[in-house]
Amino acid sequence: MKPIKLKYLSAFSVITALLLSLNSCKDDEYDFNSIEPVVIAITGDAMVAAHGLTAFPTKYTVPHRGGSTFKWTITSPAGNSTIVPDPKYQSIVYVTFPQASDTSSAIIKVVETTMGGKESPAATKNVVLTPFCPYNMDAFVGQLKGTSANNDPILYASKTANLNELVVKGLAGFINFSWGENWTVGDGSCLLKFSCGQLVKIERQKIGETDYPDIYFIEGSGTINPAATSITVSYRVYYTGGNTSLITTTLTKLPKSGIPENTEPFIILKK
Repeated sequence: MKPIKLKYLSAFSVITALLLSLNSCKDDEYDFNSIEPVVIAITGDAMVAAHGLTAFPTKYTVPHRGGSTFKWTITSPAGNSTIVPDPKYQSIVYVTFPQASDTSSAIIKVVETTMGGKESPAATKNVVLTPFCPYNMDAFVGQLKGTSANNDPILYASKTANLNELVVKGLAGFINFSWGENWTVGDGSCLLKFSCGQLVKIERQKIGETDYPDIYFIEGSGTINPAATSITVSYRVYYTGGNTSLITTTLTKLPKSGIPENTEPFIILKK
């Protein structure tokens, strides 16, 4: 039995010696100057709304390398941008571009410096800054009234997680109270997007499916009256094989005194 024990002991000794040899390599023996840093590309949006609000930054990243530092700079004729590095990785930053009501641009630049002190060529990314005019969404949130009898008697508006967006339910109320259909998918709500020039747009979007059965879409545009805190939109509702005539309504906050009457005549809509 002794030879067998010595055999295993010998193998164990060889492995132990190998591990000790590997662990003896120290970080300061590594040649950091052998690293040639190259930042391949900056990842992030190439078109951003110039809202200037630090609560809604845009994320930009480059490939991370341990031990390296990353220096980010941004140039823009619109003014100074806010750059907030990620608390864990300098290869990630959160950028807020300056507010602008005209289309402008910005250039993002980043340079990597290795632990050995070598700098990479600067990587750049061009960003188009689209005009942004902030609106107070809170002025429209809640119960609304519309001037078209095709709307629900009471419409409901709520904000989204994005800026200058409002979700409105009830623009296509006639589908329920006139055509007698019930929503099976969705509830008829649609998204309104506000932009500079007191403009609002309803991009073509699905608002739901009914038990008719049918599928409905909506599309339109309009204007905002900040002084009156109102939105006037004209839109069409699309369904299988056709669409409604143009519907125009003006939305305002519902007064606490009661439900007002719709002032525009009811449009008879038929399939």
